[in-house]
This record gives sequence, structure tokens and C-alpha cells, in this order.
Amino acid sequence: MGWLGKILKRKAVENSIKGCGKQLNEIWNIEDTSNFVAELSMYIAEKCQFGDNMQVLSVPERFFYITQSLEMEVNNGGFDQFFLNSSGDFSNELVNAFLEIGAVKTAEICKKAVSIFDGKVPGDRDDRDDVISNNEEFEAILDECDQAFFEYEEDLDALNYAYVMKNRELFS
Repeated sequence: MGWLGKILKRKAVENSIKGCGKQLNEIWNIEDTSNFVAELSMYIAEKCQFGDNMQVLSVPERFFYITQSLEMEVNNGGFDQFFLNSSGDFSNELVNAFLEIGAVKTAEICKKAVSIFDGKVPGDRDDRDDVISNNEEFEAILDECDQAFFEYEEDLDALNYAYVMKNRELFS
């Protein structure tokens, strides 16, 4: 389990102890876009057991989970962290997920990051590590992608929110 899974799982345990984990019907009533996206992200992560049970997600839920996973991992430790953690298991879906929510610029950044794997990101974390480790050229490309991502040229919360609302009936 990667960083995202550990943080979200810890938060889920804390919420269950406090009795304050939100149900989906409560999440729909959150008016602040960022809070809505954060709470729905937690809900979806718990639903799919932090990526271990992705088959329970609808396609829109899966895209939402992938975009949220990438954003959390990159903000915490960059694209290399994303690829080296379990979140990277979904790397081959990154570009499509961001295009689906309307984040064209972010999709381009992801496309550049994924390009270091010659077209297909290995499903195995060790294989991804072998590609990235000790390759200064790839590390430089991922650093460029990190910097481009940190510029936040797109409002990912707003795009995710609009995407969720457009596909609301597929979130359960």
C-alpha cells in the first residue's frame, strides 16, 4: 500500500473511531467544492479498499479515484512517488482519466511522465522502480512533470466536481 492508501486508511480508522465518516448521502449535501471532492475521495477510496478492490467501482468512480490518487501522490512526493507506490498500478489509465474529467493540460503532463516507460507502464512496482531508478534522464523528465503539475493551470477540484455531478447516478 502506498502513501495515499496509508493516509486514507489512517483517516478512515480515525473517522470510524470518532463516528464521523460521511455517508454518500451526506457528501452530496456538501456545498464547498474542495470539501466535497475531499470527502468523496475518502468515500471512494474506502469503497475500493484503497485500490485493492477496483472492480467494485463504476467507470466514473474509477477515473475519479485515479485522478485523486495522482494528485495526492504528486503533491506529497512527485511523479516518482506515484509510480513507485501502489497508486502507480493504474498509471496506464492516467491520461484517459484526466481527459475524461476535462483536465487536458494535466493529461499532457501525465502523458509526458508515462512516456519514460516506452508506451506501457509495468504493472509491477519493482519493474517500475527498475525503469526509474538510477536513470538521470528519467528523473529529470519526472522533475519537469512535477514542476508543470505544481503550476496548477487547471482547477482539478472544479473539474472533478463537474465530472462527478455529470455522472452522479454512477456514484454509489
